[in-house]
Amino acid sequence: VFDMDGTITVLSLPLEAMRNDTKEYYISKGLPPELLEPADGISSSTVKAKNYFLSNGRSLSDWAQMEYEVDVILNKLERSAAEEAEVLPGALEVVKQARAHGFLTAILTNNGRISVDKIMEQIPLAEHFHIIQTRHESPKPKPHPDGILKIISELGVELDEVIYIGDALIDGTAATRAGVEFWGVATGETSAEKLV
Repeated sequence: VFDMDGTITVLSLPLEAMRNDTKEYYISKGLPPELLEPADGISSSTVKAKNYFLSNGRSLSDWAQMEYEVDVILNKLERSAAEEAEVLPGALEVVKQARAHGFLTAILTNNGRISVDKIMEQIPLAEHFHIIQTRHESPKPKPHPDGILKIISELGVELDEVIYIGDALIDGTAATRAGVEFWGVATGETSAEKLV
C-alpha cells in the first residue's frame, strides 16, 4: 500500500498553506489559538478543534458543517496542485514489478477524491492499483490506521502480508497503529533521518 504525494507522485501540495488555512478556519470559528501548536498538522488540528467545539456546546451537525467547510478549503488547494501532478521517476516501475511478482497494490492518500480524480486524468494510476482510497473513503484520515485497515479488509489480506510505503511521519504513524510494516521513502516532505 502506497501513499501518493511524495511517494508515487511528485509532492506539489501546498502543505504549509493547507495546514495554516485549516488552523485559521477553526480559529475563526472560535477555537482558542493557544490550543494549537506549530507542529499540528491538518489531522491533529481537526482532532483538537472537534474536542473543543463538542465540549463547548456545539452540536454534531455544527461540527459536520465545519468539517465540510474545511474540506472545501482543502479541495481548492489540492485541485490547483493536481493540475501540475507528475509521477516520481521510477515509482510506477516499482509498482509494475510488484504486480508482476503477484503483489496486490493500493494507494491510501489523505487527498480528497476531487484532486485524485483530477490527477488520474493526467496519470494512468488506476491501471496500476487495485484500490485507490482517498480521505473521503477512509473512516478517519492518517495518522489514524482506519484507512489502512479498510484496504486490508477489501484486499482480503493479513496484517503481516502488508507494507505501507510513504514519505511522511503520519504515514509511519498510521502503519504502526494499524500493525503493519512501514517503509519510508525520502522523496517527499520528510528526511530519511526523521523517517528512521
